[in-house]
Amino acid sequence: MRKQWLVGLLTVGLVVCGLTGAGHTKVEASATTDQFISRMSSPVKKVATKYKLYPSVMMAQAALESGWGTSQLSTSANNYFGIKGAYNGASVTMNTAEYNADGQLYYTDAAFKKYPSVTASMTDNAELLRNGTAWDPNYYSGTWRENAPTYTAAADALNGTYATAPNYGASLINLIQTYNFNALDNSSASTKGSSSASAQASASAKVDYYYGADSQTAALGSNYKHYSIYDHVKGSKHAATKFSWSKVGGWQARPVWIDARGYKTSTKTNWYRVRFSKQTTSKKYWLYSKALRFPKTTYTAYKKSANLVDGSYPVYDHVFNSAYIAEQLTTTKALANHSVAIDKKAIHIQNGMTTTWYRIHGGSTSGWVTSLAVKK
Repeated sequence: MRKQWLVGLLTVGLVVCGLTGAGHTKVEASATTDQFISRMSSPVKKVATKYKLYPSVMMAQAALESGWGTSQLSTSANNYFGIKGAYNGASVTMNTAEYNADGQLYYTDAAFKKYPSVTASMTDNAELLRNGTAWDPNYYSGTWRENAPTYTAAADALNGTYATAPNYGASLINLIQTYNFNALDNSSASTKGSSSASAQASASAKVDYYYGADSQTAALGSNYKHYSIYDHVKGSKHAATKFSWSKVGGWQARPVWIDARGYKTSTKTNWYRVRFSKQTTSKKYWLYSKALRFPKTTYTAYKKSANLVDGSYPVYDHVFNSAYIAEQLTTTKALANHSVAIDKKAIHIQNGMTTTWYRIHGGSTSGWVTSLAVKK
């Protein structure tokens, strides 16, 4: 990783922790795993709760980066995240591996922060995630609990930001699920000393989350001010903070970008995660569906066999930019010039433009494609 205060996280385990493989694809838990979890649980919960992060993700990162607390960096400097620099003037120098601009591995001596305690290491890492970089304070905003509805979303948000390894988030999720770190999230969900937060947690509704492409849009409806805007789905297991429209800024027909939908099963209602900028690092909020106006999509049955054109068109699980929020499943490249069955047609109208979509079935591929992908 090329951050002036961070070690290349791909290689901390390789050089400092004694882990195998620069990709962090696997971490072998030693006999000290139980002691590590017992020792780290309290400071992880305390710090992550204070900074509104997921304790499960922080615990998994600490385990992954420090080799379950066996790395020289963690044992000699209480540094569990491989953060470079000096802490209150204290540092240790170690040989580490980095990647250059061409992706080549090389070794160099570097100064790493030396912390007085585990909690100090956790706090420094939490402040990094909360404050971001000098050029972008929202750089790690995908890990914040108000933006990430689940620990898996928070872990995946570290791909390409905190670490360049494409499977970094998957490695964290694997650790969380293997060692039940997500139990730490449940114990820290409520605000300390808040009986109302506890009551909300006990009466929380089940929410099913669906994620899609970042470029999908909608607009604030004419009655958007009748509904509040939150950092979580209201009534979910997460304590939701309400924001005023005067602070957020809103007007009728203001465009919003949507990347997730939350379906409350008890009330059969939809909520959407929105931001007010194309930038994916912009602050995200949750809105009730009736506060938004979506492009019109009309569905009809349509039975036909067809061939796909040459090229690579996206195949989505729903019509793109519809109220369902579409996630790309694959492309039509593998099915080009092959016969597919069509069982449904959709007419999509947005900003005065009409497009046609078909739901296709071919081999193991099933999803929605634009009519441009279907031969006339």
